[in-house]
Amino acid sequence: MLNTSNGLLPAKKSRNSDDNMIPLINIVFLLLIFFMVAGQIRAMPDASLKLPKAELSKPESSDTIRLEVSADGQMRLNGEAVDNSTLESWLQEQQDPHSLAIALFADQQTRAADLEPALTLLRQFAPGSLRLYAEMPADSDLPAATLPADSSATAEGVPHA
Repeated sequence: MLNTSNGLLPAKKSRNSDDNMIPLINIVFLLLIFFMVAGQIRAMPDASLKLPKAELSKPESSDTIRLEVSADGQMRLNGEAVDNSTLESWLQEQQDPHSLAIALFADQQTRAADLEPALTLLRQFAPGSLRLYAEMPADSDLPAATLPADSSATAEGVPHA
């Protein structure tokens, strides 16, 4: 008979059930990191903006210029605060304003009179595409509709020029 107590055979290692949890913990941390990074890819509009409800929408392209107008008429161009004169000089500096794609995000409490100066400037410099964004109601069962790229109409079907 073999005596295991004197070292002739190696002692059998007892496996702890915690050793089986390490790969699972690694996968959970990798998934956590992935979703933390993936959730930060798209730039979000100013949190104080409350977009109006819409029936039609189209996703924003990555090269779109973002113009946000808050309820008190304050404007932000690609996240930076601007006024009418700054917006006008920025539009004048553009090489080809006819190729610009501008996404206009206006707070639902914004008055049309507060939008008029910005819209007048945009009309004057004739951007290639101007889209007014609105929030899609969560309970809407309508499919997201899109307009042709060369359309001169907004999502509501009213020409902007």
